[in-house]
Amino acid sequence: MSVSVPEATLAPDKPSSTAALPSLRELRLVPLLTTLVFVAVVLFVFWTALQSVFLALQIQQIDPKGAAGGLALVVGIGAIGALLSAPIAGALSDRTRTRIGGRAPWMLVGAVATVVLAILLAQATSITELAVYWLLIQASTNFVFTPILVHIPERVPVARRGIFSASVGLSHLLGVLFGQVAGAVFADELLLGYLAVSALLLVAVLTFALVNKRSNLGVEKPPMNAGILLRTFWVNPVRYPAFGWTFLGRFLILTGFFPLTVYLLYILQDYAGLGAAAVKTMPLMGLAGMLGSAVGTPLAGWLSDRLDVTRPLIYACSAVMVAAIAVPLAFPNFAGLIVYSFLIGAGFGGFGSVDYVLITKVLPSQDDAGKDLGIINTTTTLSQTLGVGLAGGMVSFVGSYSILFVMGIVFIILGAACVAFIRDVR
Repeated sequence: MSVSVPEATLAPDKPSSTAALPSLRELRLVPLLTTLVFVAVVLFVFWTALQSVFLALQIQQIDPKGAAGGLALVVGIGAIGALLSAPIAGALSDRTRTRIGGRAPWMLVGAVATVVLAILLAQATSITELAVYWLLIQASTNFVFTPILVHIPERVPVARRGIFSASVGLSHLLGVLFGQVAGAVFADELLLGYLAVSALLLVAVLTFALVNKRSNLGVEKPPMNAGILLRTFWVNPVRYPAFGWTFLGRFLILTGFFPLTVYLLYILQDYAGLGAAAVKTMPLMGLAGMLGSAVGTPLAGWLSDRLDVTRPLIYACSAVMVAAIAVPLAFPNFAGLIVYSFLIGAGFGGFGSVDYVLITKVLPSQDDAGKDLGIINTTTTLSQTLGVGLAGGMVSFVGSYSILFVMGIVFIILGAACVAFIRDVR
């Protein structure tokens, strides 16, 4: 006879020893891990296909001469939706009580809304329409992404979080690869492409909700009022300095990384000189990144669990990312970008493996884990809002995409330096 465990039950934070901890199968975490990876991969496929290919092509059709600025504007405005929605999604799922748990209902709402919005986005004919629909999609997908990540601190012991964090990192790289493939396949049939990736997301979320049904009826509900809602967007970095330094370091590292991903199609077209052939080469870039991540992601995740360290691994992964970004500066051609993709896959994949382990160790309150994870996830949004916007402005000012590589190196070094100020976490 199985015993129902309330969804709000939190995994132990300080196991006696890694060796004595039961396996994932014994902890009944295999279904959670596999379905979480499924949803995460599909989400990154969705975001990559839309942001790196579909939107980029639509904007080029609408405004060929101002494509870089137009893409920066759409991505920046869209990121506001994620910035506002991520903490709210976490806070609402913290306080929802149903027979299938507090997270799943909001994930399902977000997935259904995403399908509808993707159809509208595909038919947009102006930059304004693209910006509005992309903003709403960023909000709807965060009602999937933020609640699903809360399952890690909620159900997984610390000594087993490395494999979950590594899986999220690997999901990102796999999603980027398959997203670029999807972008290339549907480049001439954008409406069909939007339908395909959004419908797949809905299937993934339904699967997760069915496999991970965990009633939380009867679990005490944290209070909610206007003041608490406003505090949803804030964690005091003076009171919780480890959280503050983690937030800043993650924001800076992602600010160095994301513009290179967002502008990849334009980099291939102009910087590498591939022109119209660039779309067809994007899957090769994704494949190189995936091969790199196949090395860096499991290695960093294994080392994190084995050595119980995070900060030294983040330094190492940041160094690999800096080396990766330096390659296209020395070799501004397709071969240089392929090497860059492999190394950035290894470095960023490894960073992703350790990143969420560090985050779960610095959360201020387990009672508000969803809200606090929502806040830390706004670093992704802010890096897209500020980083991509700054990148677009710098490209227009300098007149070359080479400035993106310089920015990447500077921001990643600064982000890694912030990690040195995090205390009480190895």
